[in-house]
Amino acid sequence: MSTAAATSVIPWLPTTSALQESEISLAEQIAMMLRVERQVVVLATGRDTGRMGGFLADLTHAVSQHDSVLRIKAALDIQELFVALAGQLNLPVHDLSPLQLAAKVGDRLREAAPRGGFVLLCEGAHLFSDALLESIRQLSNYPINIVLCGHRPLLRRLARSALNQRVNYRLELDTSPLATPFKWFVVLAVFAGLAYAGTAWLARKPAREQEIIHRISNTLDTAPQLQPSLALLPALPTLPAVINTAPETDQDVALVFDPELQSRPSQPAKP
Repeated sequence: MSTAAATSVIPWLPTTSALQESEISLAEQIAMMLRVERQVVVLATGRDTGRMGGFLADLTHAVSQHDSVLRIKAALDIQELFVALAGQLNLPVHDLSPLQLAAKVGDRLREAAPRGGFVLLCEGAHLFSDALLESIRQLSNYPINIVLCGHRPLLRRLARSALNQRVNYRLELDTSPLATPFKWFVVLAVFAGLAYAGTAWLARKPAREQEIIHRISNTLDTAPQLQPSLALLPALPTLPAVINTAPETDQDVALVFDPELQSRPSQPAKP
């Protein structure tokens, strides 16, 4: 088997979309590639599992037109793998050890398929254990085509697996409904909006703090106005009104009136 030199990025459109008669969908192109015996194809995509499921449905339909399809999922271990394959190949599974079951599956794969050749579609292959990937590598020794479908980390997983030497094609699917340039424009617009909102919020924060400080300073600059309580007014003694008609002099005025302090006529000094 030959190994692909590079990973190709191919857009995918559902077969239910309006296509011209001369156009061939990606699922049909891959189905045509699988007409050659003993091929291993890797299909990697993003985390949009809904659209990936739609692509797998299109691929299963396209492949089943000319070949016999077998499908497995990531939740299987090694023993469950051969049990699932035996069930799809109409083989008995009772009273058989794992080794006997694997041998019967291999013998059946060497025989002619009901339609075309055998094609194994592996769903969620990025979650396969190392032991399961090794079992897939052993299955590639039989006349069967294998398609590994999973998220982009699958390419890194295969780089550390012996199955990587059996891969013929690596296809990275762009299942996003937006074109790549427009998708980057939307991402940049979102980040620009977030940056502008953060800058505006940070700019308003010092202004709000200055406004609070200004209100506090205005309150402290005004002297407190003490208002007498009206309840204390009747308790105050009534003081007579004193009108001071004495002329202003430079002498001190006594605060306490004492008759003895009245001025006496001055007496002549004795000889």
